[in-house]
Amino acid sequence: MKYLPLVWASIMRKPTRAVLTLLSVMLAFTLFGLTIGMNATFAKFQEDAREDRMFVFARFGGLVPIALGRQIESMPGVEVVASSSFVPGYIHEPKNRVFVQMMDEKVAKVNPEYPITPAQWQLIRNNRQGMLVSKSQADRWHLKAGDTLTIASPSAKKLDGSTSWTFKVAAVTPDMSIFGQGYMFGNYDYMDKARLLSDQGKTGQFRVKVRDASKTVEISQQIESRFANSSTPLQSLTEKVAFDVSTNTGMDIAAVDRDVALAGMFMVLFLTANGLAQAVRERFAEFATLKTIGFSDNGVIALVFAEAAIPCVLGAALGIGLAAIVSNVIPRFLPPGQGLPIPTMSVMVFVWAALSAALVAFISAALPALRLKQMDIATALSGR
Repeated sequence: MKYLPLVWASIMRKPTRAVLTLLSVMLAFTLFGLTIGMNATFAKFQEDAREDRMFVFARFGGLVPIALGRQIESMPGVEVVASSSFVPGYIHEPKNRVFVQMMDEKVAKVNPEYPITPAQWQLIRNNRQGMLVSKSQADRWHLKAGDTLTIASPSAKKLDGSTSWTFKVAAVTPDMSIFGQGYMFGNYDYMDKARLLSDQGKTGQFRVKVRDASKTVEISQQIESRFANSSTPLQSLTEKVAFDVSTNTGMDIAAVDRDVALAGMFMVLFLTANGLAQAVRERFAEFATLKTIGFSDNGVIALVFAEAAIPCVLGAALGIGLAAIVSNVIPRFLPPGQGLPIPTMSVMVFVWAALSAALVAFISAALPALRLKQMDIATALSGR
């Protein structure tokens, strides 16, 4: 600790270089934190996905007749089928986007893990315009139980020709990790009866729960086969597959994120190693003087490692802090309820950042330290 002023003076000998290096490290670790945090989010989605559930929807897009849901529910092995759709829109101005998921009464049976009590579900059954709002969304729009909310939805035209949907907040409910931006749940029957006649009796998708998780894939194939030649061919995705981002996008997103993080670390390594090597070359005579007055080889090498570690560790701390701020700000610009992923700044993200910063500092200082250990003091003092 008593040599810290000496190390700090060495770092700040070239203030511009020191500041630019710190900023570069900070930005690289911001990228590192966001990519590794996104991987943590994808991993959590996969971990929470159930083996005994699937989503069923129109293979070629559009709405699905609710009557098909009753046929699916009658198939062997199917426990319950729930209908759900959505009302996308905005509050006051188009920039204030919201996304209300309209749920029927069976969703509570398909998704019993939702932190919503039977009494709260019943509130929107009793009031067709009732809506359950997660705490984060209630805070965002300053809503409380009993408030009325009107949403403009140009894409969801009503039977009376208007595009305004009025909801009454029935309860404020806990947030869920799967809905990183919060959620709004409405009564499906309200939407169904209020929209155009051509759209009534139809839904956006079915949520299907099976009795035996080991037969989910088999039942999924049976559903697709049964309705393959119908007027509305269906496609089904098990929840595990639906929440597997790599499968849905056709690329290994986790690997891409890791590659981006590694690219950021390589940039940090290149900058710090190059900067430190240059700084050591410029002060070769000074290190020789330190050895002359009694500093051991290990003592001089420790100063070099400290000179590499300070910008790396400080930049990593600032970068991960900035990544945490960005991950908290992102939900404000995304519509709620769609399950769009946001980075999860878990403890492991901070652990990996700390380990990476230490590794980069070690590698950056290794070659300069080796040169100092093999240095000829007389030659260094002579300036040759």
